[in-house]
Amino acid sequence: MAKEQTTASVVTETINGNLVMVREPINGKDGKQLVTKDGRPYFAYIVRGIIRGQAKKIDFAPKDKGGYEPLDILFDIAPKAELTMSEETMKDDDGEKTHYTAYNVHVVDEDGIVWDCDVKPQRNSDKALLKFLLIELQKAQRASA
Repeated sequence: MAKEQTTASVVTETINGNLVMVREPINGKDGKQLVTKDGRPYFAYIVRGIIRGQAKKIDFAPKDKGGYEPLDILFDIAPKAELTMSEETMKDDDGEKTHYTAYNVHVVDEDGIVWDCDVKPQRNSDKALLKFLLIELQKAQRASA
C-alpha cells in the first residue's frame, strides 16, 4: 500500500501511486500550539518528500477560507490523506478555454465511504517544489523498472 523513498528520517510517502498529505499542528515562538479565539487548534496541511537528497515540505491550503472545516473533518477520520491531481479545463463566457491543475485530498472511512476536499498549493514556490517532487518520483520509478 504505502511506499516510501527515504533519506534520514524524512520520506516521500505514496498511497496508490499518489502523494500523502498530513496535518501538523502550528506552534508559536514559545513552542505551544496556536489556537483560534474559540480554542480550536491551527493546523498546517503538508506533503513531505525528498528532492535531490534534501528533505522538503510542501504547504497546501483549502481552495477557500471555509475549507479548513472540511479538512479538519477529513483528518479527524484518518491521519493521512491521498493527494490526487488532475488536469482540468474551464470555459469562460466567451468560449475561451483555460487549462489548470486541480488538487484534491481524500480518505476512506470505516464504512468504505470516500471523504474529499479540494486544496491548492499555498504559494507558487510550493507549486515548484511539488513539480520537483513529482520529477523525483518519476526518476525513481524509471530506475526501479
